[in-house]
Amino acid sequence: MGASSLSRLSQAKLQGRVAVVTGAAMGIGSAIARELAGLGAQVLIADRSQQGAEQMAHSLVEAGAEARGLACDVSDPAQVERAAQYACQTWSGIDVLVNCAGVASAPGQPYTRCTPDEWRRTVDTNLMGAVHWCAAAREPLLASKSGRIINISSITGVISAPYMPAYSVSKAALISLSKVLARDLATALVTVNAVCPGYIRTPMWGELEQRGASPDTEGDVFDQRVRLLVPMQKPQNVEDVAACVGFLATDLACHITGQVIGVDGGATI
Repeated sequence: MGASSLSRLSQAKLQGRVAVVTGAAMGIGSAIARELAGLGAQVLIADRSQQGAEQMAHSLVEAGAEARGLACDVSDPAQVERAAQYACQTWSGIDVLVNCAGVASAPGQPYTRCTPDEWRRTVDTNLMGAVHWCAAAREPLLASKSGRIINISSITGVISAPYMPAYSVSKAALISLSKVLARDLATALVTVNAVCPGYIRTPMWGELEQRGASPDTEGDVFDQRVRLLVPMQKPQNVEDVAACVGFLATDLACHITGQVIGVDGGATI
């Protein structure tokens, strides 16, 4: 890597840009919010939990960033519209939209164990939440000189996960949405990409173990999946995903659009 490349990387900043991160009160979303704030963005934490959103925003402010927390159920288009208007009124626009809010569907096989209500709840949040936000933020993103939409999908959207049918289907649909919007917004120089986290330990894995979703009987479900399915033989973490999102939000990624990027240790090779 030459000196000029090092210089470009060191100058990748988001000063003066407004970022909205949904589902950012905890987990991957909170790591993404910290990453974008660290790059200089003004960050709106939009989360179903008002308390969680405000606490996360407060922690960013204490670290020297500019942030706000706001309650927003992404499955409700009226709440999404109000949140988008709040961001625009507070900071005069939206430059980066990260759709991270998501729910896990009931695990287990066959797929009929997932009830119609569970299918609806999962799709309403994981897919339609992004649809609502992309619609509400469309005009300010078009007005931005560096519009970015980054949808947090999952490797289960690339390789099917029969042990979580509704979740897998909703995340595959989110990838398709990313490609459709990337083509639609390309002439306006708004990039749209999907980031697919791999194996990050969450409470979901304990539930899978209880449901008997393990491929064998040695160790817990999470460790088994990593050992059997990840070529690098190690799990990922929320900071890995946040770093990828941070890069995609900067000017360095201005020609990257319509892509599906796995942060998965090679699991989708």
